[in-house]
Amino acid sequence: MLRNLKKITFPRKRIFAINFQRTFLTNDYKCNEAWREQLSSPILNKVKLNDFYNVLDQSYATKGIITAIDVDIFANSLRDPTYLEELRDLLHKLRLSAETGFMLDSTHHAIVRNYIEFERVHELIEMLKDPLNYGVFLDDYAANILLDKLITTSEYEQAANVASLIMLQEDYGNEITCALCQFACYKYIFSDSCSSAVLAEPETKNVKVEEIKIRVKYLRNPYFDDHFDINDLSLLAGKSLAWISQKNNNNLNNNLEIIGWLIYRKYESLINLCQECTKIESFKVYPEIIKLIERQIATVPDEEKKCLNDCVSFLSGVNSMGESLEYSMKMTIENAINKTQNQDIIEQKKLFKLWATHRELRLEEQIKRLDRAKRMQLIEQKQEQLKEEEQRLWFFDNEDKIDLQIEEKEKLVEVEHGEKKTSKTIDENYIPPEILPQRK
Repeated sequence: MLRNLKKITFPRKRIFAINFQRTFLTNDYKCNEAWREQLSSPILNKVKLNDFYNVLDQSYATKGIITAIDVDIFANSLRDPTYLEELRDLLHKLRLSAETGFMLDSTHHAIVRNYIEFERVHELIEMLKDPLNYGVFLDDYAANILLDKLITTSEYEQAANVASLIMLQEDYGNEITCALCQFACYKYIFSDSCSSAVLAEPETKNVKVEEIKIRVKYLRNPYFDDHFDINDLSLLAGKSLAWISQKNNNNLNNNLEIIGWLIYRKYESLINLCQECTKIESFKVYPEIIKLIERQIATVPDEEKKCLNDCVSFLSGVNSMGESLEYSMKMTIENAINKTQNQDIIEQKKLFKLWATHRELRLEEQIKRLDRAKRMQLIEQKQEQLKEEEQRLWFFDNEDKIDLQIEEKEKLVEVEHGEKKTSKTIDENYIPPEILPQRK
């Protein structure tokens, strides 16, 4: 056997072509063991998802009631990807009910982990982008795990979508989250899928369109808030990069902010930032930024070219960085992880225990509330039975009196009929008036 193996020659390219994907976050950061440990509680292990979903669905169909604690238990008990559609349906029903305001934080985190574990990240992002129908939001730890997953698999477009969601929430408290969002937006902006949208304005063709007039009660004034109403991912990525980079005033963030305002097409903010950066002695520009602005100049209208040319002239007069922008961003991510990783791990483990305790308390409250409602229903039923029994006993106790009252009423009726007959006999003596013939 060994002789035969020696005769076989393997091409070197195939041997050394194996690329191992490297993640930014370590396995310790994800706290998978602590997460599985809190999911092994008796409350979650006893749940049979098929029966539980049928009960919740029937309750919502008949009574229109679904509770946040039930959805939380379903989300945390999920072990099979076949029930992800049921989970999505329950989230939508919860969103339509008054209980949506009581949705637990553990529910959001469990949903993100489940969809990542079962490789359904694209469906998760679609849910995150539709908060009106599903109401799922990212916490810092879930966002970091999701961004790390997307960046590792080179899905920069989806990673930019997640970064834009963080920007829309305007929560920049976690350094790892901010660094990963910046890297995701940067990689998407310099990717092929974004270059055509970023470096070219949409062409407006004069096409004759047939006018269709529709009668409406009233017209709404057009309004664009330039935040939640943005649908263009390139604009969202640029705004995310600009806003997140504003939180720290260092050389890397200043360069990233320049890219952000450029892609966001806020040229007034862009030129003001370039002027301010040239006044900083320690500021150094990355060559990729000047090349990006020069590529943009060839595609913008004439009134905007002057602004971009001024930016190039400002940035060309400062020193250049010797290292690449991507390398600096990776180092920033590594530094942020080394700085806050241990604290984030401790906080996650505390949260898992807190969520488990909170789930038990909410479940006990719901059980007590249901028992109270059931007892009230039994009391009301008992009161109705006692009322009917009281009426029945009262009837038999007063049967003789009731019969006498009936007889008296019958006599009164007979008397009234007799009076009507006598009135008819008196009318027999009535003499009609004489009718005379009319004169001609």
